[in-house]
Amino acid sequence: MKKFLKIFGWLALGIFLQFKFNVLYGIVFMENLNFHDRTYIVRMKMSPTDESLRVLQIQTVVHHSLGSDYFANIYIPEQYRVLNKEPYLGAEAVPGYKAYNMKMKRKYRDVLSTEDFIVAPQSKDMEIPSTPILVDFLNLNQSLHKDETYRLATTKQNTQLDGPEMAEATYPQQLDM
Repeated sequence: MKKFLKIFGWLALGIFLQFKFNVLYGIVFMENLNFHDRTYIVRMKMSPTDESLRVLQIQTVVHHSLGSDYFANIYIPEQYRVLNKEPYLGAEAVPGYKAYNMKMKRKYRDVLSTEDFIVAPQSKDMEIPSTPILVDFLNLNQSLHKDETYRLATTKQNTQLDGPEMAEATYPQQLDM
C-alpha cells in the first residue's frame, strides 16, 4: 500500500505541476494581450565607403509580438543597385521598387532582424530625387504595418539617407496579429 501511495503521490505532483505551468503560460499570454501594445520599429543608418557605394544598415523590430511568424520586406528604388543581396521574388510587386527579405528571428517577446545592404546608383552621373524606402511588416495572413519614413537621394554622386534615428508605430494588441 505504501508503494502505491508513493507512486500515486508522484503522479499527482506531476499532474499538478503540469497544470500549474499551463496556467502560468495562460496568465502570461493574457497579460501580454491586455497590457502591452505591439510596436513596429525601423532604424536605418548609412555609412559612406569609397566612390559612390554606401552601406545601408536596416534594423527591424516587432516589439511585444504574440503572433508566431513575422516577416519584413524592404523595397529599395530601382534606380539603385544592391550589390550584396538578391531581390526577393516572393514579395508583393511594387512598381519602381525591388523587394528584399529580412531574416526575422524571435527573441523572447520581440522579433528582430538586422541586415546590411551595399547600395550604389545605377549610373555614376545619375541624379535621383528623394525616394522613400518602403518597409512592409506582415505575417502569414496579412500586411500589418507599412513604413515610408526613410528616403534615399543622390545628388552630385553623393547618396544620402534622410529620416529620423528611429521610426516607430504602435498598435493595440489583438489575437492573430
